[in-house]
Amino acid sequence: MRHFLRNRKTGCYFQGVADWTKDLEKAFNFRSPERAARFVAAAKLKATEMELILAFDDPRYNIPLPIDGRYGVSGLSYESSESGWHLPSVLPGPARAEADRRYISLET
Repeated sequence: MRHFLRNRKTGCYFQGVADWTKDLEKAFNFRSPERAARFVAAAKLKATEMELILAFDDPRYNIPLPIDGRYGVSGLSYESSESGWHLPSVLPGPARAEADRRYISLET
């Protein structure tokens, strides 16, 4: 499995220090989710605009994941909400409330 960083707004993948590409084969493989999340924090990229792509040999099985606190990296920027995290609106009320309680703010 490969680990790529993609800008959600542009659809481009990180390729190098100042380079982004639409071609997944030219993208930089971070080799782990933690390395990609650390890069987002160190480069001061907006975590809400980035996503981690877990890429497999067959692209039909690629999985996009948000860059957030699940990777254990402090300093990630995120959208503020009452709970401290912006959660997808697809979660129904009770499930969202439960998810709110499980997330820990990076500012502590």
